[in-house]
Amino acid sequence: MDEPTRGSRRRLLLVVAIGAVIVAGIVAAAVFVQSGEPVRSVSATCERLAEAKDLDRSLTSLDPITLRDRLDSLEAAGSVAPAEIEPQIATLASFVRELVDQVDRQSQGDRRAALAAALSERADRIDAITAAGDMVQAWASSNCGIELGDASTPSSAP
Repeated sequence: MDEPTRGSRRRLLLVVAIGAVIVAGIVAAAVFVQSGEPVRSVSATCERLAEAKDLDRSLTSLDPITLRDRLDSLEAAGSVAPAEIEPQIATLASFVRELVDQVDRQSQGDRRAALAAALSERADRIDAITAAGDMVQAWASSNCGIELGDASTPSSAP
């Protein structure tokens, strides 16, 4: 039998080294791609939902300062939410975004009337949106210990 020559050993080592570099490159690329995706977790979702707290008040008052920030936080909550609640957050955020965008397009005139018109145009979706909102509220209360909106009812005068 022929013994391996010094040149063939070098080629073998070179092939092994190149293979190791390729494998390392693939692993590094996979880690890099995954690092760009948000980490879905209850704690990250709770942080974003806490920032979105009282979005309902901002929407009804059409407060431009808080409305966009809270809506952005709700959308961010959807991007980090666990699979069990992500669809409801996404549904709610998308609906509110549609309303806000429609009201914003109506730069002239009564913004409250524009909001009422936007809601009226989407009346067929209100039950589904309310259900999604109730699920998000219950999830936030159970998992985060926060109330997203004003759940209290005003007391009536005697």
